[in-house]
Amino acid sequence: MLTNAKALLAKSWKNETADLPVGRHEVNETLIVRVRGEIEKHDDQMIAPTVSIPLVSVLAYFWERAGLERDAAMSMLREAITEAMQENRKEDAAVLKRIEDVEAAIKAVKTDLIATLPKMPRAGRLETKNLTIDVLALSSEDEPLVVEAA
Repeated sequence: MLTNAKALLAKSWKNETADLPVGRHEVNETLIVRVRGEIEKHDDQMIAPTVSIPLVSVLAYFWERAGLERDAAMSMLREAITEAMQENRKEDAAVLKRIEDVEAAIKAVKTDLIATLPKMPRAGRLETKNLTIDVLALSSEDEPLVVEAA
């Protein structure tokens, strides 16, 4: 059950930030942790492999098959990024039309390409309900005495 408690703690505080100044810090704390609540583990699933698609490699192969030379493709991409960042304006009709085209292309990629790739396993979702975690830091006087064997 200890491993499960570690996973619950990590899940509960995954977006928590460490409130530390820049630099190296020594840590030597003894904590008592109490975890209460309900946990539901769902079945593992077979899903489309969206996160395992290597985007950079896909772009390289796509550019090659589209007949784009690397420098020309990078130049066009740089121009598009620069224009999008410099314009920083409300989308006009022309930009909205391009965005609609991109959204249609993304939908086609999802339904016509990614959905037909071999499925990959994904661990079942973990749901927590009414989960409370209490952490108590012990003072040095409260810490258990550890005697190391010689």
